[in-house]
Amino acid sequence: MKIELISVIGLLLCLLIIGIEYILLYRLAEIQDENTARVDNIRRRLDIHVEGVLYAPTDSSRDAEITALANEINGDFTVYEMAVEAIREHNGSSFSGDDEAKEKLIKRINAQVDPVSIYAKMLEEGNIYHKGYACRRLAELDAGEYRDKIKEYASDKHRDLAYNAAMALCQMGDVYEVAAYLLSIENDTLYSGRIVNEFFAKFTGDRGELAAVLFEKCNKYMKCTVIKTLARYKLDRFRPMYLEGASGDDSQLKLACIKALAAFGYPEDEQLLQIAAGDKDWVNRSSAIRGLSLLKTQSALDTVKHALGDKEWWVRQTAAQALTRMDISPKDLEEILGGYDRFAADAMKNVLYKTVDA
Repeated sequence: MKIELISVIGLLLCLLIIGIEYILLYRLAEIQDENTARVDNIRRRLDIHVEGVLYAPTDSSRDAEITALANEINGDFTVYEMAVEAIREHNGSSFSGDDEAKEKLIKRINAQVDPVSIYAKMLEEGNIYHKGYACRRLAELDAGEYRDKIKEYASDKHRDLAYNAAMALCQMGDVYEVAAYLLSIENDTLYSGRIVNEFFAKFTGDRGELAAVLFEKCNKYMKCTVIKTLARYKLDRFRPMYLEGASGDDSQLKLACIKALAAFGYPEDEQLLQIAAGDKDWVNRSSAIRGLSLLKTQSALDTVKHALGDKEWWVRQTAAQALTRMDISPKDLEEILGGYDRFAADAMKNVLYKTVDA
């Protein structure tokens, strides 16, 4: 009897849980429908105001339409961003295809909407994600008066907020605060490598100065990561360090420095790159081949051709791609494709086929 009672109670509890789940799902669907309807309603009203701004016949009437649009936005950042996006993507009026005119129009809208105050309020009162978003938007709007608050968030314990605040400081070109953030994550090797690349790409200040600050204090992993990241920017101020590292015994530093030197493609580095092209580490060989491909000497061409027979597929592929950028004669090409070295022929064919497809 007790077992039957327990089974009945268990069944009723299961039915109750299922019923609650259905009610919650139904309510969530209702909320989603309400939000969708709200957004659609906002977009319809917004489209009317945006079109009024874009198609206004006179400057004074455009000012009146901008005032009406500002009233519609009413301090709501989502509505403001929808309006700006609609203007930037608009086609059909006299503003079509004129990005400069559109940006001037957005500045006139900003003068009435004051988006800085919208994001400043979010910076103070929003949740973690809204605060991070506000940091980025304030940086884009050149709101330097909020730099101190953004700096404070760059050391926040919440990773997402700290990342967005530091990225905002990148957009502001703040050398020391960005360096401090990167140094704070240097031991997280699964995370910091990607962040270093991203931050240097977005940094609006002096990348060389940022790198110099990091080199003074960072560990070896961060140093190698920064050197590899800087390769694309070809900063001559660090060439002495690259030359020393490329000739040293530290394998990680050597790899980073060879990659950096290869990006320059300077004739005076050919001997070093020739040595690296025969290195035991295939990554060094591949980097050296890229560097030699920038040179116009016969010796560089001969080394790149020789690399088509490398035991490592990636080096062969790099050499084949390099040859398409070098001054290779039809005779050399025929020799490679028709020769006995199938690795060389296959690598070259692969690159040529891709080039034709492109």
